[in-house]
Amino acid sequence: MQYWIAAFAAALVVVIGYAAGPIGAIIAIAAFSVALFLLWAYRLGFNGAWTSFGLDRFTAPLWKSENWDRFNAIFADREKVVKAATVAVVLIAVSLVLPTNQVIIAVAAVAAWYVFQVYRANKPARPASSLESPVYPSVENRNEISRIN
Repeated sequence: MQYWIAAFAAALVVVIGYAAGPIGAIIAIAAFSVALFLLWAYRLGFNGAWTSFGLDRFTAPLWKSENWDRFNAIFADREKVVKAATVAVVLIAVSLVLPTNQVIIAVAAVAAWYVFQVYRANKPARPASSLESPVYPSVENRNEISRIN
């Protein structure tokens, strides 16, 4: 089954390359990679996604067996792979329809929003002691007498 997925991905890159040019194919591959990493980072955090799959330990020829084991772990969740592929195809489709500067602004805005969502999803929880403390600071007792006229 993985050979069919690899064949479909290769065919998709060829079609995108024909429609949007070689730069479009490179952008689609980069968008797929970034989207897949952000989808995993939403679940594991940035550092967790980077170290869980051993992205910091890749060695020079990518076709070594230890690197393929890391690739298989990254592509294990089919839903995330399909979402990342959808992001890449939609990006190329939108870039073929709209002017490039508008696409760049929209992609930057969506990417910034999603990075914010990743940070928000992986923010450490507040300790229980801070939840029990009052929201407003307490007012110290005053020694002076207040007068009402």
